[in-house]
Amino acid sequence: MLPPRHPDSRYATPALLCVLCLLSASFLSACTQVASHRVTNGDTSPEAQAQQQPSAQKTAPKAEEREARSFPIETFYTLLVAEVAGIREQYDVALANYYHQAEVTQDAGVAARATRIARFLNVRHAALRSAQLWTELEPDNADAQLALTAELTLAGKLSEALVHAEKALSLGGKAPMQSIAATAIGQEQLNEEIRAEFARLAETYPQSDEASMAYAMVLRNAKQSRRALSLVRRIQQQHPDQLDAPLLQSHLLVDLDRRDEAIELLEKMVRIHPEETRLRLQYARLLIREDLTLARQQFAELVKQRPNDGNLILSLALIHYETNQIDAAKPLLNRLLELEQHESAAHFYLGGLAQKQDKTETAAAHFQQVKPGNDYVEAITKGTKLLAASGKHRENQAWFARLRERHPGQAEHFFLMEVELLRKSGEPQMALQLTDRALTALSDSGRLIYTRALLNDQLGNAAAFETDLRTLLERDPDNATVMNALGYKLIDDETRREEALQLISRALELEPEDPAIIDSMGWVQYRLGNYRVAEKYLRQALEKLPDHEIAAHLGEVLWVQGEREAALKVWNDGLTANPKSKIIPAAMKRLQIKETLEQHASEN
Repeated sequence: MLPPRHPDSRYATPALLCVLCLLSASFLSACTQVASHRVTNGDTSPEAQAQQQPSAQKTAPKAEEREARSFPIETFYTLLVAEVAGIREQYDVALANYYHQAEVTQDAGVAARATRIARFLNVRHAALRSAQLWTELEPDNADAQLALTAELTLAGKLSEALVHAEKALSLGGKAPMQSIAATAIGQEQLNEEIRAEFARLAETYPQSDEASMAYAMVLRNAKQSRRALSLVRRIQQQHPDQLDAPLLQSHLLVDLDRRDEAIELLEKMVRIHPEETRLRLQYARLLIREDLTLARQQFAELVKQRPNDGNLILSLALIHYETNQIDAAKPLLNRLLELEQHESAAHFYLGGLAQKQDKTETAAAHFQQVKPGNDYVEAITKGTKLLAASGKHRENQAWFARLRERHPGQAEHFFLMEVELLRKSGEPQMALQLTDRALTALSDSGRLIYTRALLNDQLGNAAAFETDLRTLLERDPDNATVMNALGYKLIDDETRREEALQLISRALELEPEDPAIIDSMGWVQYRLGNYRVAEKYLRQALEKLPDHEIAAHLGEVLWVQGEREAALKVWNDGLTANPKSKIIPAAMKRLQIKETLEQHASEN
């Protein structure tokens, strides 16, 4: 879909100086004409002034409109205040006065001025009402119809917008039909009635490229790309200077899996219109998937044409980034920081560049500058991992403290992240201390209690491990995960295996399809001497989850039953799936040593 255009390009927001000049000129003109009226009794009505303003089509004034009428002194004073306010950049005062006087005087010129000021200030409700009044007072003024069409489009009143767009077309104006179509598509308002209306307008006004282009957009939205393509090609023939048509044609060709034709078309159009940014940008985007080097050249040219366009600079920087051209990417990203555009993205990718160069502190500093948005979570993850891997735990501690202060609702999440980084960095004791501190602030956090239990288990603090899990079970007696974790741990204590069996059995009742719990059941049965029952559960668990720990358990059960080849196959399969497993080699070594010792004892 083509990027939405401003609904009424004739009245797009002008530069501030132009607005001030308009207001000043109008004020001087009004004063001059009022003075002339007093001396000569000439025509000084606002209608006459409005007729002097350019419009899409001038119409002859009616007899009654040619009669001069002057404003009351109160109205004149209010409008004078409005003009002075505009010169002083007090635009809200200017708008309020013009908007009020438009309603009071029912004067088309005042309504037109109120409309333009409201649109400049983006005061939508005032712009809509003023434009409605303007069209009521001057129904045959194409500019008024265009202004109202634009405001109705922005308000989402698309059926009404189409009515006034057609009125503008009939008056010779260039109605913003594409904007109405883009809005309808974007807001999913393209019901059958609106679709039919676009089709009718395209047929009624065959020479209007706007009406035809809008209908082509509607056809594309309806997945009728071939019909749309035929229509767009006809528009190109009728209006060769209309550049929206080749843009839409390129999109339609892509829809029809004819990317090569789309690229060829755009290459030709870029040669003919080298300064047209929209054409070159679409060409560059298509080239990204086909020829990254040529795409980079096109984006480089776009940046030359628009050196302060942050979107284009970022696009070119990312191409350099993805192709590891650090020296080319870095100044572009720094340029974004100078322009204060896409600053978070710039910091994120500058951090990535520093990371590629093993500049940990620089990378982390950039990642910390990324603000909430698309790259925020990834920046935190990457930056904190870098610091943890470098042993810079104090820096991480300060970073996470700031994050918890900035996002108090996510404090638990950031504590857990920091704890996990410490654990993976080989600092379980520091991780445990942090968990204790976290639970001081978040005593009700079940996730933190469970994490502390696992850390205590890792450090060999069996009693503390069990205490935490018992606490969780008191809060949630049917928590199968906690029940299974405690039961599995108790298997190692020969005196508590029956207790372990009870816990695991209850967990399995609650979660009969959980492979981890099924594995625990197989393991406790094995340790209780029920080998065949254990084998059944462990095969079931391994089928559900090809995990190296389950493979180690099943292999051991098969081994002690004398099924050596079957055990070796299970272990080898497990090592193939997880070559870094330490559990399987440990089980194999332990059983083989045990067997050797038993043989040696029997021989003696």
